[in-house]
Amino acid sequence: MATVTYNSSQMKKLKSRTDWERVNNMTDDEIDFSDIPELTDEMLSKATIYTNGELLKKYKKKHVKVSLDSEVVSFFKSLGDDWEYRINEALVQFVKMKSIIT
Repeated sequence: MATVTYNSSQMKKLKSRTDWERVNNMTDDEIDFSDIPELTDEMLSKATIYTNGELLKKYKKKHVKVSLDSEVVSFFKSLGDDWEYRINEALVQFVKMKSIIT
């Protein structure tokens, strides 16, 4: 099977085969979500949210200098490019947990 690629001007000339009138008139109950897994709180807590291609900042951040064990840094770096964000989220969860317990 050959792969076909189009540039943006070619894409604009292509006719959509989607029945947009039908789609626009559908109710939520008519949409088949059966092949989409149910979102869990755990999945949402790991989500990275972008809007218009920019990372959505939930809170104002304050830059600080902190020393971390190399094992901690290695672990979080192994999770992906957003490792600093993940460290912050882990600390946020810790603070939330401590606020509930004490």
